Amino acid sequence: MPNKVSHILEYLLLRLLQILLSLLPRKTALSFGAVLGKCLYASGVYRKIVRKNMEFVNLWTPDEEHRITKELYRMMGRYAADFLRGSARLPPHRVHNLELIQQLLDKGKGVIVILGHFGNWELLADLFGSHFCGLLNVVAKPMRNTLVDKWLARKRAAASVETIYVDQALRKIYQALKKDQLVAILIDQHPGSQGTMAAFLGKKTCTIRTVAGLVHKTGCAVLPTYALLRDDNIYDVVISVAPQPDIAGKTDEEAITALQTQHNDILSDWIKKHPEHWFGWFHKRFRESIKYKS
Repeated sequence: MPNKVSHILEYLLLRLLQILLSLLPRKTALSFGAVLGKCLYASGVYRKIVRKNMEFVNLWTPDEEHRITKELYRMMGRYAADFLRGSARLPPHRVHNLELIQQLLDKGKGVIVILGHFGNWELLADLFGSHFCGLLNVVAKPMRNTLVDKWLARKRAAASVETIYVDQALRKIYQALKKDQLVAILIDQHPGSQGTMAAFLGKKTCTIRTVAGLVHKTGCAVLPTYALLRDDNIYDVVISVAPQPDIAGKTDEEAITALQTQHNDILSDWIKKHPEHWFGWFHKRFRESIKYKS
């Protein structure tokens, strides 16, 4: 199908921003991104969705929600600037527990890296790709704008990262794990009819089940990982290992539910500690319980 005019314009704007931000010193580009984020906040774009999500989870006071929301927009602008710059060099970063990855790969069952739309998840592709060349696969949904989707796939391929699209995900994930590779999967999106209800941020909502099922079936390791941009413009990349929950005597269904709950709890803990770094506030994450249109 031919690309829509709006998709072409969107792609051209993206590439123009990429060129402009790449010409700027990184510190200036990040400041520009912060200003852009503040402008988006002032314009009200997506603010109603963010507000409804925060009110629903009910973790903060109204004043705290207001402060978090303003900071959320500023941080998303900074992350976008770093993502679009497209530098051949990784931005300054500190990696915590990188040695865990090789230790898990040495077990020979492959590794699932669980991610959220938290911090700079695309930076992790570049980072892991540079350290484990040819071993990282990223599961992704095709974007509506095919031009942007192909640009993003080329960006990942340049970092030695293989993109696995959801329509072929199960087969390719199994193949990657059998080859003792890394498979990165975002677990915080609403999965539609493919998920089951589970607690997330203290609320029952439809949640991806595929990852928990894969872990239970294959015995692969689980590596929760995130990259947070600090005020000193350096990333903290935090790598950890999800311990095996106690599933002795449980049925397959109960074991998968236990794993699913564990993964959600890990991501929920990240968000509670650093709510301004979760892009998921902009998503209609709790659509079973919230009427987003008003």
